[in-house]
Amino acid sequence: MTQVKSLTFDLKHTGLLRARATARHFSPHLHSTHSIVLIKSGAARIQSARWTKVVGAGDVFFFNPFEVHAAEDIQEPVEYETLYPSKEFISGCIAEGNGSDTINIQSDVISPTRQTRELAEALSAPLTDNRAIEEALGNLLRTCVFSTESRASSFRSVAFRACSFIRDNYSLSMRTNELAIKIGVHKSHFIRAFKAATGIAPQLYIRQVRVAKAHDLICAGLDLSDVAQIVGFCDQAHLTREFKKVFGVPPGALSRHISIAYRQKARRPGT
Repeated sequence: MTQVKSLTFDLKHTGLLRARATARHFSPHLHSTHSIVLIKSGAARIQSARWTKVVGAGDVFFFNPFEVHAAEDIQEPVEYETLYPSKEFISGCIAEGNGSDTINIQSDVISPTRQTRELAEALSAPLTDNRAIEEALGNLLRTCVFSTESRASSFRSVAFRACSFIRDNYSLSMRTNELAIKIGVHKSHFIRAFKAATGIAPQLYIRQVRVAKAHDLICAGLDLSDVAQIVGFCDQAHLTREFKKVFGVPPGALSRHISIAYRQKARRPGT
């Protein structure tokens, strides 16, 4: 299970969520947005559907939307910062893709460079300058390798078809055998192919997608009870259990930070 010593969130604007944490272990999980992670101290072994490496202080690494990943600290808890930019933020930085394309980061880990150091400095500034963070992140993203993939081309395999169906219908009750029938393959073949491609079983993937969607809705300011119902959990308690498995903290922690961010934004002149 995920083991987190501390985790805080900050909504810089609707297109960029920031999280700061100290953690020992993250169980396999995913997010609905890109994730850009900066290690501030410590070292960890990171495993994702695309790559497995050991990362340390100053390194920056990337996950694509719905890319399953896990982390384990080496020796001591790892302190890190994560930025979750929206698809629109990414598109604005790199001028690639259109509304129907999936933008994937092909880069995995970037060891300290001028761009990573600029991002670290912007994130460490005592008085956080949102524009400095956005500019530094944009400069870093422009050094990365990207690819675009149309929705049609993502249907080339059993796992891709299943993942797409789950993401489009995450609030529905879905049994594994029903998914296999929907995709048109035998259940045992479906389970093997799905786990080989994603690293986790279909039912765990469904729960992970629901948590990721719940995360998005909480960031949009929805009440936790409404979020639980929308994403397909039995009740708020069910949402809390599944959310805590992923993030190590209950969804109320994110909700409180988001509420504070919205209130601060409302008090700013011109907003």
